[in-house]
Amino acid sequence: MGEVLDFLPPPTRTQHYVRVTRDNHHGYVEFQFSIGDPSLYLEMTLPPSAFAEFCARHAVLHLTAAQAAAVDQAELLRAGHPHEDPHVD
Repeated sequence: MGEVLDFLPPPTRTQHYVRVTRDNHHGYVEFQFSIGDPSLYLEMTLPPSAFAEFCARHAVLHLTAAQAAAVDQAELLRAGHPHEDPHVD
């Protein structure tokens, strides 16, 4: 599962992760959801109440800013662009 998980505590079960990418976009929460490896994720959108229920049901761990940056860096390395900032268009 690679370097991204090296700074995360070892899970007692397969851990679920959430990273909010945009709050309240037209009343919805846009987020990344992953199981086991935060660098492999699905992009999802839910209303805020459904998002809260989803997070509770899956006992998610919300990624910190540092963890999210590590995920971004891993994505750039996979794409062959290790020095680019993923947030610059």
